[in-house]
Amino acid sequence: MAVHPVSVSNSFGSHMVLWCLFLPILSLIFIPLVLPDQPISEAEVAMVTSFNIDINTLTESANNRFTSLFIDTGMKPKTEEFFRGNGGPLVQGFASKWITGVWMMIYKAVWRGYVLAQIFFLPLLVLVVAAAVDGSGVRARKKYKFESANPVFFYSSTHLVVLMTGLFSFLPLAPISLSTTVLVALLLALAAGVWLSASNFQTGT
Repeated sequence: MAVHPVSVSNSFGSHMVLWCLFLPILSLIFIPLVLPDQPISEAEVAMVTSFNIDINTLTESANNRFTSLFIDTGMKPKTEEFFRGNGGPLVQGFASKWITGVWMMIYKAVWRGYVLAQIFFLPLLVLVVAAAVDGSGVRARKKYKFESANPVFFYSSTHLVVLMTGLFSFLPLAPISLSTTVLVALLLALAAGVWLSASNFQTGT
């Protein structure tokens, strides 16, 4: 049974479902209607190459995974056959462009998944863990001094963490070219949200 954000009573949970589940699904449906051509840009390839990553090996791994998941299983050819074989010529042409755009986005997401795993996961883990540990230390100091946590900071920062988590889920499907600026901005925003959440967690005073 599908989970709808409205059916989740907790606001953080409903926002997590919205950003991490519905945003990627809706993007996959609607972005190809506007931008059916979704190639991997040369600027993005150059960004990956600047990290001394073998682009040919990475692309081969992405191709093999995409083939095993979607071509060998018949998902891609069957959906393409379905959308290209129903309706009149106008409908067929529109549907053909749309389903081609969907599969281009899915391939790009697979390719970006390999990229992010190599250049993004470790810095993300280090920054988030460091922010959580330091924020917890600040919280412990507040509790020791009988200081109150700031509920506004906690609420806002926790929603920021949820938003950033959702954006990370959307990142492989994003219709923009990934760059170091975008990645660093997301990292810093998530780390800041984690630190503020941890440092303003309920202290019991």
